[in-house]
Order: sequence, then structure tokens, then C-alpha cells
Amino acid sequence: MSNRELGQEPFTIFSRKDDHILASIISNVDMGSTWFEKIHIITDSAPDIDISEIDTTTEFLGKRLSLPLIIGALTGGTDLGLKINKILAQVAERFKIGICCGSQRIALENESARESFRIIKEEAPSTLKIANIGAPQIALERDEKKIIDMCLEAIDMIDADALAIHLNPLQECLQYEGEPSFKNLLSRIELIVKELKRPIIVKEVGYGISRTTARKLSNIGVAAIEVAGRGGTCFTVIEKYRVQNVIDRELLEMYDVLSELGIPTLLSLCEVLEEFSGKIIASGGIRSGLDVAKAVMLGADVTSIARPFLERALEGIERVVRYVERISRELRIIMFLTGSRNLRELKENTELLVESDILEVFKMRGLRKCIERVMRCT
Repeated sequence: MSNRELGQEPFTIFSRKDDHILASIISNVDMGSTWFEKIHIITDSAPDIDISEIDTTTEFLGKRLSLPLIIGALTGGTDLGLKINKILAQVAERFKIGICCGSQRIALENESARESFRIIKEEAPSTLKIANIGAPQIALERDEKKIIDMCLEAIDMIDADALAIHLNPLQECLQYEGEPSFKNLLSRIELIVKELKRPIIVKEVGYGISRTTARKLSNIGVAAIEVAGRGGTCFTVIEKYRVQNVIDRELLEMYDVLSELGIPTLLSLCEVLEEFSGKIIASGGIRSGLDVAKAVMLGADVTSIARPFLERALEGIERVVRYVERISRELRIIMFLTGSRNLRELKENTELLVESDILEVFKMRGLRKCIERVMRCT
């Protein structure tokens, strides 16, 4: 049975974009725990530094960022998406943090949707910009030249420094218009890695990447992995919101059952770290400077936050500005309290305490690098 047979009325790709935004702001769409609450930072009450000495900048995929932070993939393709992307791009440029646009499929298929993405390169000409296409788009296309042309078009649309390919198998299974077809995906990604002159990022959308998946991606040479683990926005909940009026109760309960799936962000980060030597982006329930600090301490190069930016962008640019300033201040305070002058020292020298049940999971999964990191701190 195809996804479309589950319902009685068609959705359009334009309505889907705004449906996702609406569901995110009026419903409780966070699901589960990141497990970051199981990690505790050991602070130093006599740090031998001044807070003015602290440097939060980092180099990531050829761009200098003021913070280890990317505005995560959100939206585009509609008038509302244009408004949101304009605000977020302005903030990204102002603070010199990264920005990843939402899936560009809608713009690749509809000329009228492109301006909502092009606004990103207009408003953020110098900071890190990441284009974004979906796994089914490249898996279903048989013509290799068309695959490369599609990727290049997505990159050119926002003058991107890198291309993200998002993996969303569960969402595709539950989305009314979904295309759960991933056959030949890895060979297609490998082709893109070889042919494009841009770094390729592979990202999840909220269910986490395991060490098995990370090993596959490492073998085909991707530049970065974004873990996007469980504990933040859950697209199972969002897709349930979209179909609640067009499918019967029995099928609706399926969404509740499957919303339990996913790898917590902390565990996913450690799983990817075990198998992957490229850059790692921690995302999935990252909400504060404290979360950013913990992710960096455990091995992430940068972090990504999505829905909190969306909520604030709908209230205006000043709310977004204040949020970035808050994250920056929280991170700087934590670095001060751990005597970390820069992000390298935060990652290498600070002490962490991990609760015993999480340490047992690390051992069970054979996550040697995270175990060594924790034991080095004790």
C-alpha cells in the first residue's frame, strides 16, 4: 500500500512546507531525551583566565565561524518560508554563524519557489551556507548527469559552501506524499562526493545516525555527518498532525508507536565519533549554550539548532538576535568556568562526569573513544 492510499485528499508540496511550520509552533513536537542531562561538567572555581580572553571562533568547512553554531535546516518555497529565511540569513551574516536551508526539492521543481532560497545568498553573502536535498531525490534519479546537475543547481541557488543530503527514511514512510525508496543511495552519494567541488554533509532529521551508518558514510568519503538525534523535533509527530483528519484512528495510532524510534543525540554523537574521522555536527534537541558546550566536549566540531530559530523568527529578527547572544554568553561562561581559552581546550582539557547507566551503554556499544574521553576526566 502506498503512502497516498492512506488518505483521501492530496497535499501539495507548497502546503506541506507551511504545514511543517504550523505543526512545529502549535504542537509539542519534541520527543524523548537527548541524554545530555546525563553528562555533567566539572567546573573550576579558580580558573586562571579572564573571560575577555575567551575565543569561541572555529574553522568549519573553509569558513570562520564566531561560534560553533549553524542555523539548522528549516524551510523555504513559500511566502512564509521567504520571510523566515530572510531573517535567519540576516542573523547568520551578522554573527558569522552557519545557515543550512530547508529541502530545496520544491525550488528544483518549481521556479516560483526559488526566491525564498535565493534570499539566503543575498542576505548572507559571506558566512557559511549549506544547500540541502533529500535522499529520495538522488536515489530515484537514474541519470547520473541529472543528479549532479540537480546538486549544482541547489548549490548555485544559495551560493552554498557545502551540500547537505538529508536522510529521512522514517519520515518518508509516514509522510502522505513520501517516497521511501533508498536503493542505490550510497552509490549516488559516492558519485556526488567524487564529482562535486564542495564538501558533502550527510544528515539525519531527528532519529540519529548509528555507528553502522557512520561507517558506510565514512567508506564513501563524505566530509561531515550531522547526527540529528532523538530528543528534539520529531517528524513523526509533525506528520501525524498533518494527516490526523484524513486517515482512520487505527493508522493514526501507528504514528504514536513509531514516535518511540530514534537514537538519543548524545549516543548518536558517540556512535559517529567511533567510526568517522571527518567533521561532526551535533544536532537534535540542542537548545542552549550548555548543550553546545557538552556536544563540543564530547567531540562535535560544531552544533546545529533549528526549531528554536523558527519560533523566534516568526516573532521578528530581534528575538533571533537575542537568542544567539544568549547562546554565546552561556557558552563563554561555561568556558570561563572550565578555564578554557578556546574550543580546543574546551574539548581536550575539561572534566566530565557521566552517569553510570550511560557509561554502561557506551561499553555495551563498544564506544571506545567516548569511554576514553570520560575516563580521562576521572
